[in-house]
Amino acid sequence: MDPLITLFDDNPPLATPILVPDLLALYGGDLVMPLDLPVTDSTVEGDRAYCYANFVATIDGITSFNLPKQDTGGEISGGSAIDHAVMGILRARADAVIWGSKTYHAARRFLPTPAAIWPAGAAVLAAQRTRLGKGSAPPLAIVVTASGQIDLTGALVQRPEQPAIIATTDAGAARLGDITGAAPNTTVWSFGASVPPAALLRRLRAERGVRLALCEGGAALLGAFLATGALDELFLTRAPQFAGRSLAMPRPGLVEGVAFAPASAPWAILRSLKHSGSYLFERYSLAPHTART
Repeated sequence: MDPLITLFDDNPPLATPILVPDLLALYGGDLVMPLDLPVTDSTVEGDRAYCYANFVATIDGITSFNLPKQDTGGEISGGSAIDHAVMGILRARADAVIWGSKTYHAARRFLPTPAAIWPAGAAVLAAQRTRLGKGSAPPLAIVVTASGQIDLTGALVQRPEQPAIIATTDAGAARLGDITGAAPNTTVWSFGASVPPAALLRRLRAERGVRLALCEGGAALLGAFLATGALDELFLTRAPQFAGRSLAMPRPGLVEGVAFAPASAPWAILRSLKHSGSYLFERYSLAPHTART
């Protein structure tokens, strides 16, 4: 696998890299988060987890073909090995990985762990988590479902070694009931009439010590994080294909479920741009870090 080639990167380097040497070479540089930097006025840690998202989209911004058994990012990325490696690296940095219920059901056979998306890199990803002081523990898994209608036979909630939280509403929690027998290491968190992203991130920070949370979708969940100012960064793989959409064949774009007015539409700052062949790997900052609380 060829390493990423960095075209632009304005993230400040550290004297001691965050990434282990093999990943440093593969990623085409280090993966520094604002929370890695010395505390300054611009990097003060707030009362919630810092949230970064990772998505893959076509040139025309489609994130899923939305077809039976062809509704994941795998079809969009074409099974790109380097995209899987980058996903693994981003998961290795995370304390928690957040999925919406649709993403969970589409990938219910899989775990949101670094090695699950990039098995060939299992050893180096494990070394990376050890370097970060996370040991052998997997990232905490979060499934967001307003309705509470969730299949409890998925790998994420059935593996006793995988801690998971189902974040839902009061009605969703009532529907789920007592799941202790069905989901060995899963906890239900209720948030009232909705699941506000910032409230979820605050609770993750306060009760589980989560500093870095990775959102992997879907598009409606990303829209909710954007709409409430709860998304700090976006990592976007741009696959070199077009998917298109029509009334007969609707397909999700990068953001769904919310439409911004010109005055309120979020702006982003390009932080880095890398490529591997015709695939682009974009990194954006979404908001001033001091506004995270």
